[in-house]
Amino acid sequence: MAILTDGVNGPVTGRLGNVVFYQVKGQNRARSLPRTPKRGRTPSPVQVIQRTKFKLMQDWLRPLKQLVRIGFGNYAPPKTGHNVAMSHNMRHAIVEKDGEFSVDPTAFRFSAGPLSPPVNARISVVEDTLHFAWELPGAGARLGNARTLLLAYNTTESVVYYEICGASAYACKGALALRFLGYRKATVCHAYMAFMNVETGEVSDSVYAGLLPV
Repeated sequence: MAILTDGVNGPVTGRLGNVVFYQVKGQNRARSLPRTPKRGRTPSPVQVIQRTKFKLMQDWLRPLKQLVRIGFGNYAPPKTGHNVAMSHNMRHAIVEKDGEFSVDPTAFRFSAGPLSPPVNARISVVEDTLHFAWELPGAGARLGNARTLLLAYNTTESVVYYEICGASAYACKGALALRFLGYRKATVCHAYMAFMNVETGEVSDSVYAGLLPV
């Protein structure tokens, strides 16, 4: 049964015949029901692959939900940052080898936007601190009042630690404390960074800064 939530002229929610009405971020949408219930259909090989890739990326992004909402939040409205991050990284960061799918950490992004990204990002570890270094983009770069978004991702244990609006982009150095990451021998940890204009909220594409030494 469909319901007029605000009277005759208001939005419709629910089912009317074979059409389902719903809302996404204030927009009214409708879709038709499939002829055969989903539970009764055998997925095709293409659907199986897509579902495998979807779950893989969903698990990868689970610790990063808050960060990708910032990093992809303005990339393709009205879609959510998380949904855009899923779509982008499923297309660009999932690789196949011998029939098995995995995430390529070097191709993964937690943000995408119009700001100029860091150049030659790199890392070093001193005691319990992860140090980032980078170079500024060249002439004509779009930065404004940009600061850093720094991320360290312990993919062995699905633990992340990140900093929003860290050091100035023009400082060309920043740092994260590793005590929050569970970093130790035998754990695989990756580092990423991006720029964010604190006045406009615009971000750059994130870049891969390196694999932490094990």
